[in-house]
Amino acid sequence: MGNSKRTPKYKLIENYILQKIKGGEYQKGNAIETEQVLIDKFNVSRVTVRQATNNLVAKGFLSRSQGSGTYVTNQNVMERSTNVKSFTQEMLESGKTASTEIIEFKVIPASEEIANKLLIKQDDPIYFIKRLRKADAIPMMLETNYMDVKRYPNLSYESIGGSKYEYVEEATNESIDHSHHIVLPIMPSEEIVRYFNCDHTTPLLKVLNSTYLSNGDLLDFTELILNTDEYQYQSVRGK
Repeated sequence: MGNSKRTPKYKLIENYILQKIKGGEYQKGNAIETEQVLIDKFNVSRVTVRQATNNLVAKGFLSRSQGSGTYVTNQNVMERSTNVKSFTQEMLESGKTASTEIIEFKVIPASEEIANKLLIKQDDPIYFIKRLRKADAIPMMLETNYMDVKRYPNLSYESIGGSKYEYVEEATNESIDHSHHIVLPIMPSEEIVRYFNCDHTTPLLKVLNSTYLSNGDLLDFTELILNTDEYQYQSVRGK
């Protein structure tokens, strides 16, 4: 019990609910305990309970129905690991077939913000790539990618239809080494609702990701919006 004194109360509630989901006590479609029951059980405020359930909604385990309650959405949400590997490889290891719908692929001048992220000059040419990544035809994430044209002059429509990582490793003879990422909770835009067929009140996760090659060069900057009903974000750290 000593560990619970150091654990935030919202995290205790989150773990409690998650254990019931993983253990099968809460099945998909079941309503979890009401906010008032959790308030009384853990002797906390409504804000604390809502923080815990918001986290599980964002991770894809729960969903809310206004005026009805909070329900288990999925007991087997796929996890996105921060170990650097391609989406295609992740899906292959999960026994699923990856596919890509290319929404946009064009060359544009870099804005000041993107130029700073790519360590290039403003208005330098960059690739703007928007792709919907799927597993067994189910949308998993919307990926908006920015790459320096000068570094990858031969990038083509065909090459981004599969694994971009594989293309870059073959083109540069360098391996993907590591990535820096920032994770933000967001509410879905109308575009996201259309692509994911999700509820506009369901929180999602947005990952801002900068990926580096083994020689230290920056590969790209990417904004990932995860379909958290199907695809859970997980961070794995080494020692």
